[in-house]
Amino acid sequence: MWLFLFILAVVIFLVLWWIYRRQVIKPLRRALGHSRLLAEGKISEGYVVSGIPEIHDLVNDLQKIDQRVRQLSSYMRVEEFSLKTILASMVEGVIVTDTDSVIQMANRAFAQMFRLERDPVKRPLMDVLLQPDIKAIIDQALKTERESSGEVLIEDLLDQQQRRVFQVSASPLGEPGEGPKGVVVVFHDISRIKQLEDLRREFVANVSHELRTPLAIFHGYLETILENAELPTDEVQRVLRVMKRHSDRLNDLVVDLLTLSRLESGQIKMDYVDLNVFPMLERLKADWAGLFEKKKCRLVLSCPVPLPTIEADTLRVEQVFYNLLENALKYSDDGKEIEVGGIHEEGSKYVNFYVKDYGTGIPSDKVDQIFQRFYRVDRARSRDKGGTGLGLAIVKHIVQLHGGKVWAESALGKGTTVWFQMPTSRLELDSVWPGSEDPARQPNSPEVRSL
Repeated sequence: MWLFLFILAVVIFLVLWWIYRRQVIKPLRRALGHSRLLAEGKISEGYVVSGIPEIHDLVNDLQKIDQRVRQLSSYMRVEEFSLKTILASMVEGVIVTDTDSVIQMANRAFAQMFRLERDPVKRPLMDVLLQPDIKAIIDQALKTERESSGEVLIEDLLDQQQRRVFQVSASPLGEPGEGPKGVVVVFHDISRIKQLEDLRREFVANVSHELRTPLAIFHGYLETILENAELPTDEVQRVLRVMKRHSDRLNDLVVDLLTLSRLESGQIKMDYVDLNVFPMLERLKADWAGLFEKKKCRLVLSCPVPLPTIEADTLRVEQVFYNLLENALKYSDDGKEIEVGGIHEEGSKYVNFYVKDYGTGIPSDKVDQIFQRFYRVDRARSRDKGGTGLGLAIVKHIVQLHGGKVWAESALGKGTTVWFQMPTSRLELDSVWPGSEDPARQPNSPEVRSL
């Protein structure tokens, strides 16, 4: 009897153990495996809903958690891709730093903006940029837990003429009151804006300066006439001649300003034709003969005949030669020679023209500046000789509108040669950009014809 009861108890125990193992231990182990995978951030597979109701509910909850984690992971991947795409497409440089100013993330524009050769991520900001002003803006944002911004000027150590100005904005990361976890820093290159502002201020100052002298003369002479009713006729005539001269100067200044403004804004429409420049230079003979004779100078045309035609606006090309000849004659001494020529190398898509004088010349360090508006090498002497200071700027814009370029060569006391390059056909500008060919130098022994 006892043996039967013992065997029955053992059987019942084994059955209960088998049930317990099947309904509790195995489901718990599976649930534990799933939970460990979720804790490690991995995707779990093969959910089996079994066991007692409590374990059944636990497995169901784990399965729902797993699905939610998958949805969040997918959403985060999309968000990360969108963020990277946005950062990559931004023209502004963007970095994220921690509280120790170590860069945690940087977009491509930032690396390009500062010409970085190494990946800046995981490197201290000061090791990357060496700009204490930027570090100060970031520290201010961390200290105040508010956005901090400022302008930072960066000089180029290799080229002192090149400087860049950045608008830097730093915003702390984190919930208010909990302390910042890092900083987002945005760099906006405003160098071009600053340059344009400087040009605008300089332009306004130059125009004001050019207008002030003739207006002051008008005012003074008008007061003289009004206050002296019995002024001798000869004196009145002298005063009127002075006022006429300055009136012409004001008119020339206004005309040149309007021309330059229309060229820069694209309001002037070019009438392109196949232009043979040499006959046009011949036509200038009658226009300039009196002026050259008055100064006892000689105009010489030096170029191969015939030059290839260029696709250009005849009126504007004449204006280029007119301005260059006016400058050359103005700064040449009496009896000097002025040379006008053109050079075309076989196979080249450009013709190089030049106007050369043997006058006072320009210091070598100032040659590149003569095409700026109102620039004068010697302001007092230039003003005595007349002119508005805009002639070469107009030349530069006309040539550039044709797809060419302009430059000058000069030596103090030896004269100046102004070159400009024009394409033979505008249709070929896409394949050969102006300046891709070496500028031709003046000829050694070209055919010479006097005008």
